Amino acid sequence: MSNRTANSAFLLESLLARQTKAQLTNLCRRLQVKGASGLRKSKLIGLLCQRLPGIIAGKMLCWDQQIYGLVQEIATLSQVHRLDAVRSTPAEDYLLEEFVAFLDTDDDATYLIIPLEIQELFFALDGPSYRERVRENTEIARLSRGILHYYGCLSWQELGRILTSLLPRPVDRTRIGQILKEIGPYHWKVIFDQGYFCDGRLTDLGYVLKELQGRKGLDYRPLTYHQAWQAGDPSFYHKCTRQLRELRSFLRKHQLDDESAPYFTDLLFSLVQTDLSPPEIVYALLEHMELTSEADFTELTLVVFDFYHSAPHWVLKGYSPEEIMDGTALETKPAAADHHRRAVVYDFFTRRPMSPEAPCPCGSKLNFGRCCGSA
Repeated sequence: MSNRTANSAFLLESLLARQTKAQLTNLCRRLQVKGASGLRKSKLIGLLCQRLPGIIAGKMLCWDQQIYGLVQEIATLSQVHRLDAVRSTPAEDYLLEEFVAFLDTDDDATYLIIPLEIQELFFALDGPSYRERVRENTEIARLSRGILHYYGCLSWQELGRILTSLLPRPVDRTRIGQILKEIGPYHWKVIFDQGYFCDGRLTDLGYVLKELQGRKGLDYRPLTYHQAWQAGDPSFYHKCTRQLRELRSFLRKHQLDDESAPYFTDLLFSLVQTDLSPPEIVYALLEHMELTSEADFTELTLVVFDFYHSAPHWVLKGYSPEEIMDGTALETKPAAADHHRRAVVYDFFTRRPMSPEAPCPCGSKLNFGRCCGSA
């Protein structure tokens, strides 16, 4: 960056003046700034110079460690932050999309700049108590992502209740909602839709809610703090380690690089959460890869079937089909007259009661009626 750019005072007014009127109008709309309709560009800039710092100050109370760390780096060390030409980080996306920072281009490079007024607000707030708040925000966001990894979607009240039971001390549910709405969509892939906080991989909220209505007697899978924290890691997929190793081995065999593999795994996980059967999932995945032999197709089918049965299902309240079938998950309200009746086991491929002549799902190679079905 040239000395002219590096030594310039990055005042908010100057950075806003580089935007078009359409961009300024969109900024007002996104941040719900009142009184912007019909104003000339100069008036829009004056209005935003008055309102934007106060809005950003409120946002700062919801920041997590990733956003805090980047802002601290820019404000105390570099003053400007050079962006990677290929990909951006979630913290960079947040600062730009929430209008905490602005872009500048010089010498064929693109930089992220935080206005001096916003930097001054950050310095005034920064300190031990604020850093503790940032730590708590990060904990809330990560645990929420971990909970939703298993449950898919929860109302504001449900998520707050479960989260509060895991935290070392109670947290106001209003604060939980504010944090997740502010930073959830970025690093944590938590979205808010129709009154529910959802895993970002959810594609059909209506289907999941409808299926959950039919399972009111099934409790949500109990989670410990460690389980939720582990699942809240953005690189975490699910607990079935062997199945994940087999999937990654298959992807490497078919020359999917390390960057493509997480996308493919997330795609498979999201397809598992829909009403598609395992064979339908296989054909959906074939649209994203090229298989040249019958053996490759068979291998993919086996990987998908194994993954499907061992991964947690949102419509099963965090349990996998294997756990449902082996009795790990128990109905909490069993009918008193049914305790001597044999349980009905369903084939998860056909969604019909398991035939006694069908191969037993436990892998024993016996018929279901002579194996697990005889219990």
